[in-house]
Amino acid sequence: MFITNLYLIFFLNFSMGVLLGITIYRSDYCMAGMFRDAFLLRDFTLLRSLHLFVAISMVLFFTAHLMGVLPFYPPPTYSLPSLMSLAGGFVFGVGMVLAGGCVVGTLYKMASGNLTNLIGFFGIITGSLLYAEMHPFFSHLYKTYQIGRHITLYDLSPLAAAAFVGIFVLLSTVVFLRWKKKGFWDVRAYAVGYLKPWKAALIIAILNLLVYLLSGWPMGITTGYAKLGAYLERYLAPGHYSHVLFFHSPSVGIHTGDRLITGGAGAAFDIITAQEVSLIVGILIGSFLTSLYYREFRIYGLPPLRQTISAFTGGMMIAFGARVASGCNVKFVLGGLGLISFQAIMFVSAMTAGAYAGGIILKKVVLRV
Repeated sequence: MFITNLYLIFFLNFSMGVLLGITIYRSDYCMAGMFRDAFLLRDFTLLRSLHLFVAISMVLFFTAHLMGVLPFYPPPTYSLPSLMSLAGGFVFGVGMVLAGGCVVGTLYKMASGNLTNLIGFFGIITGSLLYAEMHPFFSHLYKTYQIGRHITLYDLSPLAAAAFVGIFVLLSTVVFLRWKKKGFWDVRAYAVGYLKPWKAALIIAILNLLVYLLSGWPMGITTGYAKLGAYLERYLAPGHYSHVLFFHSPSVGIHTGDRLITGGAGAAFDIITAQEVSLIVGILIGSFLTSLYYREFRIYGLPPLRQTISAFTGGMMIAFGARVASGCNVKFVLGGLGLISFQAIMFVSAMTAGAYAGGIILKKVVLRV
């Protein structure tokens, strides 16, 4: 059921954002932390929960699609994969490790008073504005290097998609049971109200399905960051803003009967505002209120200069990588992998490699250990 009232979509996604903010804050569910811990500390606790999340999402999305309840399949925000998905994914992966948080991790940590992530947030806004200046060039590259003729595995072959989901979930279940036997799901923590990662994975998968059912497609967020940058540029440099093509080119268009609903990165209330900016605001408020409730909110001092530069530069790389790849970890990990999107598979593969490289840079250059 696709809701066409933008204000209602805004309220619903804002509500989901608040719940998401509470969930990720209480579980410290950050993808940058997942890969950093895996590569630097050999701690795979959070990555295991991400594996669980993908398996749950795959089942939920595939079942919902077979039942005919998904508004759009594939979602209108997804496209054919491109070699730029690899380039953007790699840059994004490096950036999220250097920034100390991904596009969502930055929000919930910033909301609890972490100034390093606030710096990363400004880096994401800055990177979005810089990309806007070069959008025609990178958009051309993305289209030039598109590959294949199918967006998802289901488009290629429904039978192959069904077989893939069945085999993936079956093998994953075997792995999950082995992890349970070894006690890997029982994460020991001393923080009051701590939410175990596997529970967070289940909650986030359900929230994402609800967002998909009610507002047209799974969660997305980085165009929302670009839109915040657009409002800032329109206020500070309205003359320049009016000439930036990126802010005046809709990135999504949906025909619903005789009505066309569009949205993009421009400073206007549209479907992207209703879906993505609402999530940003909701995550911030949910995380902030949770940190106050548990008396954990505190303003940390500014980080050392190298870490400050790392956070800002990483934020810029996050934004640039996401825009070059036409999506971020929220779109492709939380949504695309469950949909078996070829675009998502390419992005996540490159993001993983980028996170590994980012871990090396963080260790050798920033932390110098």
